[in-house]
Amino acid sequence: MTKKKQPKKGVSTNPVKGDCVIPPPLTKPELHKLLFKHSSREAQEIKDYVEWQANGEEKVLHLEKVASERLFGRRHDVWDVHTDKERWWVVTGPTNLYSQTLMPSLDYTLSFHIGLMARVEARREPEGSKAEQEFLLVTNRKILQASEAFDKADEAEEFQAVGMRCRECLLAFIGELIDYGDIAQGDDLPKAADFPAWNDRIANAVASGSSAEYVRGYLKNTAERAWRLANWLTHAPNATRSDAALALSATSHVISNYAMSVLKRKIGAPERCGRCKSYKISVDWRPDLGLYVPRCEACGAEKIPEPTPR
Repeated sequence: MTKKKQPKKGVSTNPVKGDCVIPPPLTKPELHKLLFKHSSREAQEIKDYVEWQANGEEKVLHLEKVASERLFGRRHDVWDVHTDKERWWVVTGPTNLYSQTLMPSLDYTLSFHIGLMARVEARREPEGSKAEQEFLLVTNRKILQASEAFDKADEAEEFQAVGMRCRECLLAFIGELIDYGDIAQGDDLPKAADFPAWNDRIANAVASGSSAEYVRGYLKNTAERAWRLANWLTHAPNATRSDAALALSATSHVISNYAMSVLKRKIGAPERCGRCKSYKISVDWRPDLGLYVPRCEACGAEKIPEPTPR
């Protein structure tokens, strides 16, 4: 008796009738080959982001940009990303990922992302580089407190309190700056609370010489006017939110104007890179060394200074 051959596993024994044949689903790698190509750089960034978020435990097999929407001047792209374990939505502006198992709706996910990012960005964070934040710990704490007070303020008295905090911030700023370098050396030093006098000394130090006349004048004028504005706001019985916002902005601007210049002076950072002669010199805070390190942004050269007390 002849043994009947068994059909191979996965092969249909029914003959195909008619012209309508539904092909089997494509594998993810094959599907990816049939897409109109996105920007290779853009797609690679999304792939790298997902695999980084998965700590290397998932591999991206397929990704496709499926939506793009601009809201409040910012573009949000939505990517459909398949890995060997999960399927994700990745939304940009800024970038975050969401499991499609938990959030199957693209529109809902985009709305959730925009709301979440709005709340994240509403939180007050210290301004400036890591080096500037480390350099001005007290000043940054006080400007953050002033910003939070502004966010909560509704009445004139609360706006006046913002002015007082801005005034305290500027005095703390002066105190931290004159703790470093040679700005506080010499005779006939101003009183600690004499902001205009210290402002003159600091501007003369960081923008010295005839070639820096206009820079020096700008630094002095903007800082002096910010100081006057903060003092006026402190005593203004009809202070408004716009007044408080202006004082807060002016205070932050003064800190930004001086911080990096004084920090470079403190550590003796060169004006130009000794290697490539670029003027693009920044300062990094290196907690592993406990030092501020000047670095050339053009060629990456660093100059490790001798340790100095903070």
